[in-house]
Amino acid sequence: MERGSPPDAATAEAPLEPAVERRVRAHFAGIPALRTLGVTLHALGPGRCEMHVPIAAPYLQQHGYLHGGIIGLVADSASGHAALTLAPLDHGVITVEYKLNFLAPAAGERLVVRAEVLRGGRTLTVSAAQAYALRAGAETLCASALVTYITLPPRE
Repeated sequence: MERGSPPDAATAEAPLEPAVERRVRAHFAGIPALRTLGVTLHALGPGRCEMHVPIAAPYLQQHGYLHGGIIGLVADSASGHAALTLAPLDHGVITVEYKLNFLAPAAGERLVVRAEVLRGGRTLTVSAAQAYALRAGAETLCASALVTYITLPPRE
């Protein structure tokens, strides 16, 4: 896939290069907040990422729904890992802006967040994520995010 192009149907089904997958998985494993919340990296592909997080009592807000801050954290993380799959191996990405719209309460057993790069560039990458609350096998779209990342050069 050419940088600047969104993943197409064929690319979205293609596996990641092993070195890219190892790097992205190692990056994920190095984020303590995600481990604390029980977030799992469910799927990866070129320009895409899916993460799951249990909807558990310690992370609920006053009405019994998953707290919006948790949804934002996982949407940003999934989007960032999708962006990282397209970054040069020795570069990183960091969030410069995101917008999150809440569409329905997040209630159920698990939150499923699917993210995809909309446009990858040398400097900025834009990803979108949709968060679904999974309850009794049915998914309800509860939030949508648009996230911009800057690509960072290798650290000295």
